[in-house]
Amino acid sequence: MGLFSKKEPVKEEAATTPATITTSTDVESERHSLNEIVLESINEGVMIVDQKGNIQLVNPAACKMIGRDADELLHVSHDAVITLLDKTGNRISAARNPINMAIKQKEYKETRDLDMVAADSNKNTPVSIITTPSQGDNPNIIVTFRDIDRELREEHERNEFISTASHEMRTPVASIEGYLGLAMNPATATVDERAMGYLEKAHDASKHLGRLFQDLLDTTKLDDGKIQPVMRPVEIVKLVKKIADGQIPRITDKGLGYQFGSGSVDQQLGGGHRLEQLIYASVDEDFLSEIINNLIENAVKYTPSGWVTVNVKADNYNVQIIIQDTGIGIAREELSHVFQKFYRVDNRDTREIGGTGLGLYLVKQRVEMMNGRIWAESEPNKGSRFIVLLPRISKEAYEQQKFLIENQEAQEKMH
Repeated sequence: MGLFSKKEPVKEEAATTPATITTSTDVESERHSLNEIVLESINEGVMIVDQKGNIQLVNPAACKMIGRDADELLHVSHDAVITLLDKTGNRISAARNPINMAIKQKEYKETRDLDMVAADSNKNTPVSIITTPSQGDNPNIIVTFRDIDRELREEHERNEFISTASHEMRTPVASIEGYLGLAMNPATATVDERAMGYLEKAHDASKHLGRLFQDLLDTTKLDDGKIQPVMRPVEIVKLVKKIADGQIPRITDKGLGYQFGSGSVDQQLGGGHRLEQLIYASVDEDFLSEIINNLIENAVKYTPSGWVTVNVKADNYNVQIIIQDTGIGIAREELSHVFQKFYRVDNRDTREIGGTGLGLYLVKQRVEMMNGRIWAESEPNKGSRFIVLLPRISKEAYEQQKFLIENQEAQEKMH
């Protein structure tokens, strides 16, 4: 070592700050806080109901719409604190309450035909109610309320325009169809074969336009509540068979087979009621006729060859009306859309088949107005099944309702 060696400077240790440790509890707490912020800030009402129907959570927007404080709502049955009215202004029954239906059926559902009455002001507000079950065997039901007053007013204005336009256009189209019919009639006109082909195409197009305008009129009337069901007790198997048998000429003209019912074991539901047993339901007969005729016409339209089958099954609570075909079928991704307004399945097989895109929408509207449900099951090239589910009534309820209606009609005739 040299005499004057360089001395190394002493390094000072920097002060250290203890590291912040984030635990899973902190993350969960932060997530919970964010969820609370979201629920408190959104304009839509959100509520969670357990399987007993008791309210477990409610956000400020829901409290405002219901007209009660959260303290009045929590751990209380929703039936006791929420008042829902139908479009006639009557309080809905527990069986028609969409929250009760969601608890029972454990499935997603949206309802747009009810009003909610605010407890603090007695103000009626039209609402969209969406019920979504959580995961698990005994799911809670997440209920979302949304004020749709403005939406409905705008829809009403659009419907009025469509209704007026359809009504005005239907008259000249009917005249065109009539004149084309005269031109095609050998007794009133003489045309060559080539001209007859043109006239037939024009006649088919005019009939298609007429159906479109009628469907548009029916759609606007149903959407605006101008058509209401007239419910009557019926023996459902006999009525369905009568309506379905009226479609036999259409089915046989296309060379398809037709079958009503089976009575075999695999055609039973629940308690095993066969078609020979009398089954009762309360329905609007005109609605039911439109529903069955539309579904059978669709089955015929989309079945190049094979069979159309109509069946009725029942358990202690519901009746199922099933229209099945062996046709081209519907792809899985299309099934959830077939009941939407103006929706048509777009593929090579359906492109040349005429339709308005309103038939199944009208069917669904009519089914739901009779407190029922409809869904479709299908596979491409294996046919389709459309199932209409309606509430069943007992023989005693059938006889009682029938007596009351007949008595009321007799009194009206006297006055």
